Amino acid sequence: MKKFKYRGQASEILDPIKFEGHEIRSLKHGNTGHVLYCFPSEEHDWEGCWTMDLETAKKGVIKYKKHLAETSPELV
Repeated sequence: MKKFKYRGQASEILDPIKFEGHEIRSLKHGNTGHVLYCFPSEEHDWEGCWTMDLETAKKGVIKYKKHLAETSPELV
């Protein structure tokens, strides 16, 4: 069996973006060069989800803060 060596490049972690008191993590994908943003996603029970669109990430943060305000007002 022949072994293949991975030829992709490492992703680069970028500075996080502060938005509405929340930190949106960002990175530059090593193979594609796309910038990706991590945000809390309602569709995934508020776990981190990655997107290439910063506006989508910001909307996710706003929805998450609204969800926290409705369920746990002391955390907001």
